[in-house]
Amino acid sequence: FRDPAGPALAPADWGRLAAGPALLFIHGTFSTAHSAFAAISDETFAELHRRYGGRVFAFNHFTLSHDPRRNVEWLLAQLPRNLRMQLDIVCHSRGGLVARTLAQQPSAFGLDTAALRVRRVVFAGVPNNGTALTHPDHMVRMLDRYTTALNLFPTGVVAETLEVILTALKVVGHGALRGLDGLAAMRPGGSFLSTLNGGHEDGSGYHAIAADFEPTDEGLRALLTGKVADAVMDRVFSDVPNDLVVPEPGVHGGNGNPAFPIPADRCHLVPLDAGIIHTTLFSHPPAQARLRDWLPG
Repeated sequence: FRDPAGPALAPADWGRLAAGPALLFIHGTFSTAHSAFAAISDETFAELHRRYGGRVFAFNHFTLSHDPRRNVEWLLAQLPRNLRMQLDIVCHSRGGLVARTLAQQPSAFGLDTAALRVRRVVFAGVPNNGTALTHPDHMVRMLDRYTTALNLFPTGVVAETLEVILTALKVVGHGALRGLDGLAAMRPGGSFLSTLNGGHEDGSGYHAIAADFEPTDEGLRALLTGKVADAVMDRVFSDVPNDLVVPEPGVHGGNGNPAFPIPADRCHLVPLDAGIIHTTLFSHPPAQARLRDWLPG
């Protein structure tokens, strides 16, 4: 599952996935499936693979130029005719908005998702109430923060992710923010999130993993403060606990949708002293334990 050259699904593969409940992984911004979930241990992944009888797959999708509705539209177009599937989903960051569009809100976006029935979703660092970093005034800061996170806390395919970030930076530099529909979908109060959170979802199968990060090492604290202006970024988030990219309460808290807040017994909040940030959530052993608790197969 860490292989960037993993093959695309063939028609026969879809049939096997539909033979029972399947587990779908959906990555977040600037990422791919093989990098976003690379920190999940071999043991955890093997156990999930066993529980789902090998019916485990991932959705690689555009996160800059396409909004979540367009992502889901593309996914539905790949399904063989007359296929019906039951899904559980593990999603990271913006991938959670794709999951919600697929799970509960297709009618709000004019989509027919009858072929895919979602049972449960695990949101990890998902901006269910948006992130202020996607405001045009903060876009460069967001790119800087992602880049610094990759350099200080490398996960997955770093060079590949940096290439995507540089592409976004070039678009921002040319003032073409309208070309970043995928990022705009995470903007608080934006049209996409207003539609998503204005609907009616059944959140009985929703679970959440979220983190608040503060550097405990003095050297790291000084580096973060100097390189990505940690104090300034906290002001961007109005001093709300955050994982450097997404406000921690925004993953699981109220956002105007009846499916939120997610009850405390279905949330895992990573403690401050764990040193976990947005891009390293799946490296946290207790978070992996929650995956095993919440995903019975």
